[in-house]
Order: sequence, then structure tokens, then C-alpha cells
Amino acid sequence: MYIDYSKLWKLLIDKNMTKTDLLELTGISSRVLAKLSKNETVTTDTIARICTALNCDVSDVMECVSEDKMSVYACYRKLGRVEEKGETFKVVRFTLNGQKYTVYESKKTANGSITVRCGKNGTVTWEEPDHAGHLNLPPIVSVLVKPTRNKDEIAIVLIKGKPGCISGLDENGFVSSRGTLKNDTDIYVMSEAAFKLFKIN
Repeated sequence: MYIDYSKLWKLLIDKNMTKTDLLELTGISSRVLAKLSKNETVTTDTIARICTALNCDVSDVMECVSEDKMSVYACYRKLGRVEEKGETFKVVRFTLNGQKYTVYESKKTANGSITVRCGKNGTVTWEEPDHAGHLNLPPIVSVLVKPTRNKDEIAIVLIKGKPGCISGLDENGFVSSRGTLKNDTDIYVMSEAAFKLFKIN
């Protein structure tokens, strides 16, 4: 179970209020507001201040949600913790229904001109066209990540945005969001849109 403050943010929108307005009305600190934004626990005094300021009940600003009702994406967004930051990616870990997940999220956002390649050497590369002048130059290729996976976890390379193409999936140990893991070292690679619909079969 975890606490979800989504109702609070919806209530602010319904009342045409901002988070800054909430800070002024309640006297809570920006640090406490950040904890609310991350669905972290706060004191009952904080909740009482919010309910008094907004003239509402506790159930109007928060609820307890069972993890087993969450999607993988929702769990990633609400419970994921950044544990490592690389130059081109960050590593986020979380657990859902007893299953451990490690997500390697790209720092850059892909667009339709980007090709993501999953290579035989276990490396995911990022290719973008070289737009220098009018020359037909080869794409600029850079290593995005060389992910690893422990046997007891699901590893996902998450490409922010919408790349034009993700090649090399369902071979070389890389699996699409709709694919099935074949061995203990396989790693999923997918766009944000695919991750939002992702389910373990």
C-alpha cells in the first residue's frame, strides 16, 4: 500500500489554485510540498492544514492505493527511485507485487529522426542525422547504455519520446514491449508510449 495525493492536485485544479497558493494558505514548506508531489509520507498536521485551508475532508486529498492494482508504468512513476545517473541515462529501481524492476531511462528525448539500435554486443546506441550543411553525411552514433540484468529482476531500457525506429528487438538479448523473455539476461527496450501499456505476461 502507498499514499496517493492525486486527489489533492485535482482538487487544486477544480478550485483554480496553484501549488504556490497552497503553500501560502497552509504555511507548509516547499520541502513538504515536494514530498506530497512524490507521494511520500507527511505528518497528520500537514494533512489537517491542507484540509482546513481547502475546506475539505481527508478523503478529498489522499487515498491508500494497493500496489497490485497499479500498472508497471504507474509504479515506476510513483514509487521508482533514482539510484544512479550516467551521462546519457539514469537508473530507476522499484518493486511491484514482489517483482524487482530496473529501468535505464534515456536523458535525451527522441523524435522521429532518431534511430535506437540494440546491438549484438549488448549495447543500445542512439543515432541521429548529421544536419551540417547540405552534405549527405552518415548519422552521428553514440552509446546510450550497456544495460545489465540480475536474474531476479526485469530490466527495461526506456527511450523518452518517440523514436523513429528501435531496431534489433527480439534478438541479441533485447525484447520488445510485447515480446517474451527467453533467458535470464534478456532486457526489454521500449518507448514511453509502449511502457505506459506494458504488462508482464
